Amino acid sequence: MSNFVFTDETSIDTLIFWIESSDGSISHAEQDAVKRILSNMDYDMSTYHKTLTQISAMNTKDVKPMAQEAVEYIKRNFSDDGKKLTYNLLETIASSDGPITTAEKEKLGSIKSELGL
Repeated sequence: MSNFVFTDETSIDTLIFWIESSDGSISHAEQDAVKRILSNMDYDMSTYHKTLTQISAMNTKDVKPMAQEAVEYIKRNFSDDGKKLTYNLLETIASSDGPITTAEKEKLGSIKSELGL
């Protein structure tokens, strides 16, 4: 279990990072999609950037369990509609830079299953 404090926003941020970094880098298209989507949600981008900074400083092996904790947080605290919205957001980000990669598909499939969608 990580020492990270999850909130609605930081759990979404964590999963965004988990999905967009699937291929080892984060493309400009993915960054633009995140900015556009979160701005449309009236989301405070400073929270997103702070979360990304914290995650980026972590050991790679610690990010997967943190993503799993974020899914558990969402599973416990989000409505069914909130879970669907979160999944759709992640899928949109994954497809923003071209076809969804195998690694992204695997992660999205796992998230979808864990959220009961």
